Amino acid sequence: MTNCSELIRPRLTDAFDTGMSIEADSEDCRVTLPLERSDGDAIRLWVVQNGDQYTITDEGETYGLLYLSNINLDQERRANRVNTIQERYSLDQAKQEVKTTASADELGQRILEVGQAVQSISHLTFTRRQYTQTDFRADVGTYITELGFRYDTNPEVEGASEKHRVDFGVRGQESPTYIQALHAEDASTAKTMAQRTMYKWTEIQGHYGNKVNRISVIDDESGEFGYDSEKILRNYSDSLVPWSQRDNMLSAAITA
Repeated sequence: MTNCSELIRPRLTDAFDTGMSIEADSEDCRVTLPLERSDGDAIRLWVVQNGDQYTITDEGETYGLLYLSNINLDQERRANRVNTIQERYSLDQAKQEVKTTASADELGQRILEVGQAVQSISHLTFTRRQYTQTDFRADVGTYITELGFRYDTNPEVEGASEKHRVDFGVRGQESPTYIQALHAEDASTAKTMAQRTMYKWTEIQGHYGNKVNRISVIDDESGEFGYDSEKILRNYSDSLVPWSQRDNMLSAAITA
């Protein structure tokens, strides 16, 4: 074929125009593109004038989609993917809001590029999988290593009446130091895990007395821990560390 441009360009332009809408929205312009997010919804962008420049933004809708899909953008591979998309499309922001600035002459091209960025980021919903107790235990182990501590995995620990397995035994501490990592998908499972950990910690203290350091790390980011389970763990652990506060609490708990 030799008439590709003459054949395709006007028809492609017509199709794009038909699938696109532009509306005034308060002081902004709302643009609906003929592009879809991963959930099948059309991509919407808002254009706001700031002097002789224009801000193009998705108003956080993409982040909302990922949040409701339980996609953690702080996970390393996803964070790297978002950073790559931000660099590829020269965005000002790409995580909680997909956003950039353009001049009037750049407006059309930049709207299209932001739409493509939104589409790419929304596809992170396809990376979702069940996050398990094993996953959380592995993440806790990695973080303990990053803090500079060495540990034994799944050591057998003496209790008052029987031996118990714990997730981590931290080496080189003045007092025996043990860590249990707890992830649960619902409050009922969380309470059961808390009760089992309570028994384990009580047994271990029965053998060592007060010369032992028992740390419970709970997944309050991807898991479900309610008041009852937290209360049990707080009462029967030497330290209770929510995963969301690990940077401030875990190292101090280990060296306490």
